[in-house]
Amino acid sequence: MTHAGDRSVPRTIDRVLAQLAALVRGAAACEPLAGAVIVGGAVRDALLGRDAAEIDVAVPGGAGEAQRFAALAASALSTRVVAIGREPWPLYRVPFPGGGPGQVDIVPMQGSRDEDLARRDFTVNALALPLVDAPAAGLRALDRTLVLDNHGGLSDLDRRVLRATAPSALAADPIRALRAVRLATELDFTIEVSTLDAVRAEAGSLATVAGERVGAELLRLFAAPDAARGVRLLEASALLEVCFPGLAAGRDVEQWPVHRFRVLEHQLVASEWIDALIAPQPPGDVEHARAWHGLWDEPWPATRWGAPHEHLWRHRVALRMATLLHDAGKPSTRSVEPDGRTHFFGHAERGAAIARADLARWRLPGALIDRIALLIEQHLRPGQVRSPGEPPTAKALHRFHRALGDATPDVCWLFLADSLATVGAEALLPRWPAYVAHVRGIVGWQPASDARPPGAGERLLDGHALIAATGLAPGPAVGRVLIAVDEATATGEVRTLDEALALARRLAAVERARSSGGPPNAIR
Repeated sequence: MTHAGDRSVPRTIDRVLAQLAALVRGAAACEPLAGAVIVGGAVRDALLGRDAAEIDVAVPGGAGEAQRFAALAASALSTRVVAIGREPWPLYRVPFPGGGPGQVDIVPMQGSRDEDLARRDFTVNALALPLVDAPAAGLRALDRTLVLDNHGGLSDLDRRVLRATAPSALAADPIRALRAVRLATELDFTIEVSTLDAVRAEAGSLATVAGERVGAELLRLFAAPDAARGVRLLEASALLEVCFPGLAAGRDVEQWPVHRFRVLEHQLVASEWIDALIAPQPPGDVEHARAWHGLWDEPWPATRWGAPHEHLWRHRVALRMATLLHDAGKPSTRSVEPDGRTHFFGHAERGAAIARADLARWRLPGALIDRIALLIEQHLRPGQVRSPGEPPTAKALHRFHRALGDATPDVCWLFLADSLATVGAEALLPRWPAYVAHVRGIVGWQPASDARPPGAGERLLDGHALIAATGLAPGPAVGRVLIAVDEATATGEVRTLDEALALARRLAAVERARSSGGPPNAIR
């Protein structure tokens, strides 16, 4: 179920619900349509005071009746039907009108209404509301006395407990093991003991589930407000290393003397820190709150990518996954000196490759995987961008921004979380203002020159103009000269088009000398 912060979604869902209820009331004398019920998350979330953008409807009478109801709903809503899956248990999706978020998913009941509810995964999802009883004021006005509850779901809602409807519920579909963790994370519920045991028992079977189904659950888990708690639940339920096999090798890997924790635990602690550092509000934990206030109490100016807080929250899934996986390359790159000191040369690059393999298995979007791999590959860069005791140079910052692009803030926050997880808050927080100032300097850096010819974007000189001015043939040499001119422009060494052309011609001479075997002695 998709949740939306936009208050227009409840109004849309209420209008849709009213039209669906009118359809059912109009069919009062026409079974089985009159027996249609809202099931699952929409009822659960309404009772929890959460907004939903999806209505799940179960229709008695088989696939033909579900298809018939979907056609009537699409006609009433002036939208369309999208058939998903095949008989005997197809799903008919009717998007909300107007092209906005939300949908009605219509399925045939599996057996009688009671049998259908008994087949559902968790008691809080086995609640149902007859469509004919849907409140005119919308789901937020739902009277719980109208809710059908055969499995104690209302009591579990009150106790904020996630419990399987039956001992065999998770075995019926292994994705439910991962869904238990995701729902407990989203809803801030605890998982009942026997249900958690069932999750552990089914953990290995998750590998048999279609990759995109696992990926969809992971995306929602890592978008939840307290994703780090979900990661800990994955670990407690034996699912973490199934979802991210690259983490398994780090469980017992020592990293002495710098790190407080072994590799896997370090990554779990870093995940908790990244959640704290990007949280919309101060966290409840005292140390987390202290770091948060030190980071956010002083307003941040807008960066090249907008306000940092909003930017980081928008990219939180990639940032959180990268933080969890950032040291996955350490076990395979570990070396030990005679005195016991450990090194992990090349672990960032190796970790990026491991993350790519793990995430591609779950069919996550390519752009998301690329961003995660970039963050892992570059996660050491914020600590390496300057010489000890010296601020970063303009050239170093330009190269940093060129390499990271709009992931520049993200990698800086990963650096902060990594640092806190390495030595601990007690050791680092006294020096926290210096770390924050360092990150401010990186994220807030702007190119020195604003001189641009019309249509040139960020460049004084593009490839076509460079070739025309220097006579270089298209190829790698043009790219090297462009990078050098861009860097000189960004750092203020070059401020006008004439200066850019003069530098390009000097560098072109160097490239020609290099290609001909002569001395590359032109001076910038």
